[in-house]
Amino acid sequence: MSDPTSELSLEELPNPPLYRLVDEEGRDVYAETGIGGEPATVGVIFASEELAREFSARAPDYDMDVFAGLAPRSLGDWGAVEVFASAGEDYVLAISDSGTGLFHAADVTRLAAEEAREMPFPLYLISDERGESPLITVETEEGAVLVAALFSSPEKARAFKARAVHLDLPDALGTIDDADGLRPHALVAQQAGADYAVLDPESGITEAIPVEELIR
Repeated sequence: MSDPTSELSLEELPNPPLYRLVDEEGRDVYAETGIGGEPATVGVIFASEELAREFSARAPDYDMDVFAGLAPRSLGDWGAVEVFASAGEDYVLAISDSGTGLFHAADVTRLAAEEAREMPFPLYLISDERGESPLITVETEEGAVLVAALFSSPEKARAFKARAVHLDLPDALGTIDDADGLRPHALVAQQAGADYAVLDPESGITEAIPVEELIR
């Protein structure tokens, strides 16, 4: 178990996958305790499955009997962490090998939401020999919207091209290594009429990011 005297800051929260403890029906479990003289609900997340199992085995030693005998369950990405932290608890206790941190659940939710929007560089885009990437038209309730398609892996880019044969997309793949490389691509897409960029497009415009956010 981590050194309880070593305090984590919110910025030191480990990257996913993280783990929480669930009951036999797979439901998240929270502890009812007192913090600052006030009753509070606390959820616990762990940097590894091993830490979660160890904590569960020793939960009575920490006056958290509710976690005894529970099974670890993965929080595979920041989106999952955001959902966990916004489920209604007041605080989130984070436990890693380097220390522990007790945070307001709202702060963890905000951090996870921000991290979830970070682009997983390198990114890939379908392009022609000149490096130009065509925009894709998506039909919404408000009408047709032009989007720039970005992909987190070459395999996802090729799979999308195979599904979208009707778009007659070019065969080459371009690479964007970092945020500095993404900005000019987003600017060109905006000038060409794109309102949004979509990462690994599968579900339409719902996961779209305004292009102007990528230019800042």
